[in-house]
Parts: sequence; structure tokens; C-alpha cells
Amino acid sequence: MRLTLIPSSRTLWLLLLASFLLLVDVGLALAVDAVILLLAFVDGRRTRAPSAEREVPRISAMAAVTDVALTVTNPAESAVTVKLTDDLDPCLRRVGGADGVDPWEDGLQVEIPARTSLECLYRVMPRTRGFLALGTVHLRTLSPWALAWRRSSVEVSDTLQVQPGVRDLLRNRSAHAIRRPLRTPGQRRNRQWGEGREFESLRDYAQGDDPRAIDWKASAKRRKYVVRNYEAERSQNIVLAIDAGRQMRERLSPLRERIDYALGACMMLASRAQNFGDRIGVVVFDDRIRHVSPPRRADPPALAKVLAGVETRLVEPNYPLALATLGRTFRKRSLVILFCDVIDGSVSRALVSSLSRIGRAHLPLAIAIRNPALEGAATQAVAKPEDGYYRAAAEELVQARATTLQVMRQSGILVVDTPPGDTLVRTLDKYVEIKERGLL
Repeated sequence: MRLTLIPSSRTLWLLLLASFLLLVDVGLALAVDAVILLLAFVDGRRTRAPSAEREVPRISAMAAVTDVALTVTNPAESAVTVKLTDDLDPCLRRVGGADGVDPWEDGLQVEIPARTSLECLYRVMPRTRGFLALGTVHLRTLSPWALAWRRSSVEVSDTLQVQPGVRDLLRNRSAHAIRRPLRTPGQRRNRQWGEGREFESLRDYAQGDDPRAIDWKASAKRRKYVVRNYEAERSQNIVLAIDAGRQMRERLSPLRERIDYALGACMMLASRAQNFGDRIGVVVFDDRIRHVSPPRRADPPALAKVLAGVETRLVEPNYPLALATLGRTFRKRSLVILFCDVIDGSVSRALVSSLSRIGRAHLPLAIAIRNPALEGAATQAVAKPEDGYYRAAAEELVQARATTLQVMRQSGILVVDTPPGDTLVRTLDKYVEIKERGLL
């Protein structure tokens, strides 16, 4: 623990008053100044510095406010006044009070009774994902005569794991809209005849049922139409392929980059995959492979820890490398869900070619997340010449993107083209549709 002394405002006022003695006698003024500083030094040295501990939740989520507790213990026989603050990761922002003022900015001043511990709370909001550090706690303790502050530091280190949050993405959506397509698989009625579905039960025919689902033997015995119920096949492989290149770094809202919407969808998808007993694998890549997880039973907490550390980089994604690695790693037929966006021509061609290649062994699904600002720029009114160039460039990018997505569909690749805010729901809808139809 490193200690230093700082003159208090009382000492500075005493020195200011003593300066008037210069008008009388310089030697006397210096002597008085020396006595004041000596008293301040002695007073500061006999001040006992409090101890401090910090309690931080292990896990938080993006755009979520998290409470942090600092407990300061006064070992002295008398009450002390303390100012305290601590070091925060630049990506953690303290949340002020109702008036917007943050009392911690210049140090929170509190009075602690003798031999007592005081808990001080503050709130932080993560501005990015990852593992964010909370460092040294800094304290200033006022001496008994209030002549000096004794500065001390408590070397503590805590880490807040910030996961991709989904709460703010669901804020404007009803529970029915989220859960409507996600009932228990054994209770789901499938009206399409296809591969990969297991017989579950028989039931009476209802208007609108597919005639191909009629069980003719059972119908003959009961003398009325009976249809077969099927349930979605369980224990299938789902591979989350996450592009962490430059396009995914684009900020689509004040708090979130494009990749944050993708990771939020991954988290919710893992939760729903538990209901089906599916296994989840993960590939994170940019121009290199950053992470590969083999398929295992869906475990949202473990997945959240992996996704919290995903970082985007200003490089072009290497789709051939990523999808070739995926093909070698995941041998069993899997639903490959690629989160990306497509604009650049050469990169898009590499993407289409690579997805088509793995489509021979797997079922590829591309989740393309739009940029609403780009689409708005492509349709904005032209008020001055430079606006015309801006609009033309935006139109060209939007058209190139639409062309690439159309080529992907024609190549047999499933595509979900979605605004950022709908990424989570549309990904879940497509996942359940694939399960229902037995496409995998």
C-alpha cells in the first residue's frame, strides 16, 4: 500500500493567512509556515488509512446496468472522513443519479464511524462485450485535525464478464411474438411430409391437415380419418459460424455493432436448442480462425463466456478458410448458421462459392444483417450536388448486396435478410421452421 500526504483546504487557508505576516517580518512568516506544515505532516502521519474491499457481479450483459459495492472499514477509534474512487475499464461507464451528476467523478466523500464498515454502491453500464477490469481503489482519509489528507491505494483487481445481452433486443416485443414458434417439440404438429421427423402419436383429422399425413390403416379401423403427428428430430448439430471481420464491426446503434446483434441471436438460439436436445458448435473467424468449439449439448452459460470474448477486427473475412475448417471439423450433417453481411463483390463471391461447397454435406443458412442507415441514404432526397454522389454510392452498395443475396438463394443457400432489431426473432423463426420441415 503506497501512502502520501496532501495538505487539506484548512492548511491552505492557514498558509494564506500566514502570508500576511510577510508585511511585518519575513522570518516570522516563514517560521509560522513551517509550523503549520509540520503540524499538517504530524497530523497526517497519525491518520490510520481505512481498508477497502470490492464486490462485483461475475457476469453482466451489454446495455444492462450493474451494481458494484465498495466496502470501506475504519479501524480507528474515532470517526473519519474519506474520499474514495476506483479505476474502471474505459469501456465501463458510471451511471449518475437522477440529476445526471456522478458523485464518484471527483471521489465520493463519506464519514465512517469508529471501527465500522460502510458499504458504498455505484452503478456501471458496459459499453462493449468482453472481460472488463476494475482496478485499484483510491482513498483519501482526512486527518483528525483536518490539516491533511492521507492518500492510500488498495491494490485489488476484479473482472466483469460482459456477455451479449438480449433483454434490450426484446424490449419492444411481446412474449407471444417471441415464444409463439417455440413450443415443446413433442407437442408440435407438422403438416409437411419430409425426412428427419419422428412419429409421435395419432390424432383425429382436422380441416387443413395435409392429406399425405393420413394413416389409412388406423382410419379404416376407426372408420374416420386419422393423421400422424410428428415431432422434430432431436440431437442434431447446429454450427454457429460468426464472421468477426470489418463488416461486422459497423455500429448500427449507439450501443451495438452488427456483431452484437448476431451474438444476441446466438445466445437465444442456444437456449432454444436445449428444448430440442440439439448440440451447438461454434466457429469464430476473420482473416484467421479465432475459435472453434466442437458440437456439444447446448450450454448457454458456457457459450456466453465464449461469445463475450469475441472481438471484431478491421480485416476482410476469409470465408474459404473458415468454411473449409468447418467442413473438416464437423463431419456429421449440421445446420450451419452464418452471421454476416455482404457488400464487397470479391468477398461475396468467395462466400457464395464456399457456402455452396459445404452445402453438399451440411445445410447452410446465412443471416444477413442490414444497415438501416445505408438503406436510408439510398433513398434520401438530393438537396445539393454532393448529396447526389452520396446517394448514388449508397444505391450501388444496396444493389450489390441484393444481387449477392439473390445469387445465394439461387445456389440453394437459405437466406434470412433482416434489420438489426429483428435478427434474434427471425433467426429463431427460421431455426424452428427448419426443424418442423425436417430439412436437416
